[in-house]
Order: sequence, then C-alpha cells, then structure tokens
Amino acid sequence: MAFSEYIMEKCPTLADPSKAFYFPPWYMPNGDMQTIYLYTQHFKPAGCPVEYERQIFEFADGGVAAADWAFPRQSVAPDAPLIILVPGVAGTSYDYYVRSFIHGIIQEGCQYQVVVLQSRGCNGVCLETPKAFHGGMTSDLREFVGHVSATMPKAPLFGLGFSLGANILTKYIGEEGSNCRFIAAASVCNPFDIDKTTERMCMPTLKNRYLYAAEMTRSLVALFEDNRKVIMAGNAELDPDLIMASHNINDFNEAYTIKVFGYSSTKELNKNGSCVQHLKNVKIPMLFINALDDPM
Repeated sequence: MAFSEYIMEKCPTLADPSKAFYFPPWYMPNGDMQTIYLYTQHFKPAGCPVEYERQIFEFADGGVAAADWAFPRQSVAPDAPLIILVPGVAGTSYDYYVRSFIHGIIQEGCQYQVVVLQSRGCNGVCLETPKAFHGGMTSDLREFVGHVSATMPKAPLFGLGFSLGANILTKYIGEEGSNCRFIAAASVCNPFDIDKTTERMCMPTLKNRYLYAAEMTRSLVALFEDNRKVIMAGNAELDPDLIMASHNINDFNEAYTIKVFGYSSTKELNKNGSCVQHLKNVKIPMLFINALDDPM
C-alpha cells in the first residue's frame, strides 16, 4: 500500500471533509470540559504508563535540558525512525497528552523511537545558565536536531509539536527551509500567532483568571522561583517581586522574558516568536491539526 493510501485509510477526514466531525461524550460536550479532563489525567500515570531513559543534553552555551527517550536506545535498530516530540509551554514527558501518544505508538507495535525534548528548567532539570526559554526560541531544538543527526545518521527524523511546542517546531522548520533535517512533521493545537493568542488569554474572563492563563502563568512563575538564584546571578536588573506577582503571560514576559532575551516589548517578542510568518518557507510534508472549539 502506498503511503498516501495508508494515510487516507487511517485518516479519512483528510480526503473527505464531510467525515471531519467528532461526537464528544455527553459529560465533556465542549473544549473547556475536555481540557479540564485532560488536566485531571496528569495525575493518573497508570492509564498510560511510559518508562523513559533520561539524557541530560548540554547546549553550546552551557545550558542543559532533559531529553527523555521512551524506548531503550540500544534495543532499537539504528535505522528506526525517530520522532522528536516538543511539548507545550513548560511541558514535560510526564504530561498525559505526551504519554498517551507514546502509549499509542507502543500499542500499535510501531518500530519507532521517540524522544521528548523539554525546555530548559523543566521536569526536574535546573537551569545552568540565566536564560530559560520563550515561545519562539528555536535555537535549542536546532542544536538538538543537529546532534541527533550526527550521532544517529541512519535514523529518519520526524517532528511532533503540541501547543507552544508546535509553534516552536513549525517556526524552526520554516527557518530551515530546504535544509530542514526532518522528513515530515505534525503540529497539534498550534497557536500560530502568539500575539493574538496572548491577547485572548489576557482578557479578564473567569476562564483566564482561574484556568488557562492562570495555570500557564503559575508554571512560568514556578520555573523562575525554582531557578531564582541562577537567573538573578546573570540578570541583576530583574525585579524578582514583580516576576512573582505576574497575573498573566504578558505580566511575566514584561517582567522577565523581554529583559533577559533583549526584546523592546512583549509585542516584539510575540511577533518575532510566531510561526505564522514562517509557514510559507516550510518545505517538508507537514500535518496541522487544530480543533474548531479550542478554548485558546
């Protein structure tokens, strides 16, 4: 069976828009309820158990990040395809959507390798340099892909990104153009335009105050708090109290991100970091999946 035929058989909605529908269960009728449910599953590892082999990857500037391999590398053929998975903002290999995807790979019996590249300062790996990450930072992914290409030259590379990780992945692929080392990639729940997404998330709604924006902001503030000593050592101009008092993503970016990464404003940061401007330069087959009722 040709690859295109296989895709059409497994994903008929790509060939026939009339089949592109989803009937949610009665107890999760909308995107908000489904997002809340997904969050609750984070605390139930038994549902999608995945064992990882951790690699602490060191970048050229001395920074480090966790690269968690889902299968023992020595037990997989050197020419087995490798999926490099980029999770959402401050996301980890433990997140339910990551584990459920990898669990599906296991159940299907696919002879794939999967590695989850997490951002600096996440999932128990403390910062070694004052800079953490931001939503348009592609340099770490670029360096990791280069390393994997050199050390595993026979492995075909595929990219998979979720949420903000999808933005980073897509932006990287567009920046690389014809030189991209991925054979193909998939983007899931990509915000595309960070400025517009952030604007919606900073609106004074109950959902933002108590759920989406609040949870994302808490995760970023917690990352700063866990690495305060290292960050402040290289950024004496920062006001730690202002960072800790952040109520939304824009507050955090104003107090921390634009100062550390040298942007003049959050608007410049968001515009520069959005993948939408790089879509025209994507030269590899890429699948984009977004929900019409995505809460964000």
